[in-house]
Amino acid sequence: MPQRKQIAWAQLRVGALVLVSLIIFGVGVFFISGQTGLFTRKYTLRTFFSGAAGLRAGSQVRVAGVPVGVVERIRISDSPDPKKAVEVTMRVPITYQKEIREDSDAGLATAGLLGDAFIDIDRGSPDKLVVKDGGEIKSKEEADIKRIVQNTNEVILNLRALSDKLNDVTGQIQGGKGTLGKLIYDQAAYNRLNQTAEDVRQLVARVNRGEGTIGKLMADETLYNRTVTSIDRLNKVLDEVQTGKGTLAKIINDPSVYNHIEQLVARANTMVDNVNKGQGTLGKLATDQQLYNRMNDTFDRLNTISTRIEQGQGTLGKLSTDPTLYNNLSSSSQSLREFMTEFRQNPKKYLTVRVRLF
Repeated sequence: MPQRKQIAWAQLRVGALVLVSLIIFGVGVFFISGQTGLFTRKYTLRTFFSGAAGLRAGSQVRVAGVPVGVVERIRISDSPDPKKAVEVTMRVPITYQKEIREDSDAGLATAGLLGDAFIDIDRGSPDKLVVKDGGEIKSKEEADIKRIVQNTNEVILNLRALSDKLNDVTGQIQGGKGTLGKLIYDQAAYNRLNQTAEDVRQLVARVNRGEGTIGKLMADETLYNRTVTSIDRLNKVLDEVQTGKGTLAKIINDPSVYNHIEQLVARANTMVDNVNKGQGTLGKLATDQQLYNRMNDTFDRLNTISTRIEQGQGTLGKLSTDPTLYNNLSSSSQSLREFMTEFRQNPKKYLTVRVRLF
């Protein structure tokens, strides 16, 4: 009998050790899975997303970043709205119900760049109603880490292509190709740039010594004094204009001049209106089609006459183009000039008076 009691007691201790180990293991699994408040009363919340994005049952549910519950279930919803393709059911302790209200938003987030996904719920406004058990929370779409990585990959590819192009350009520059390559590696271009720099240096030196036009402009005191004198005179003229002295001041300050100009402008406008209406001589010249046709015919005739003159036709044409007529007129002019000279020297030769008596 004592031996049997010892065996039973040993088995009881082994069983108790296994039971305690199982309890510790279950509690550990409970805490590792994110469950909080083993004996706390909980209630259910629902929300919808366009995709699960790595979310799974047992994932954390946070309120303002604080872990408070877990995701109980994820399933494909019956809603035709693509933004509500996935229904997520959450279990949250009832003690946090006052923090989750009608204006709260649920969003998908990730712990770190490659961490586990979880749901983060914003705290609601105190003046809004709390979300009851089984109620729905509005969702907000956050930037998906996959999309971010995809966009990053595209940026990296673009940067790689840009780097290849830069390497190609650098290779061409090192090979002395292109404008920049010639500027860097072409000795002739370098010599020209060096010569240009030397010319600029000499020009600056001449300017500093007061040589040349620019040098005199910068170093000559006489020019400076003349400029100051001119500015003083200009200021004096402006002062006289402001005080009403001189003709320019009267033109600017005298209201009668302004009135005369205004009357002149009004008359000019009246004249332009009369011309547009075809009134007066100028108006008829501007608007009368018959007069325009006559003037056009006159110009055509003048063009015809000038063409005939250039061709040597008619009296004017011969006078303009015939060298014989020009020579005859020149000879006649020369003869007349000789006659007048001889007449002045010996007028008696041509002014002989004879008197006869019958």
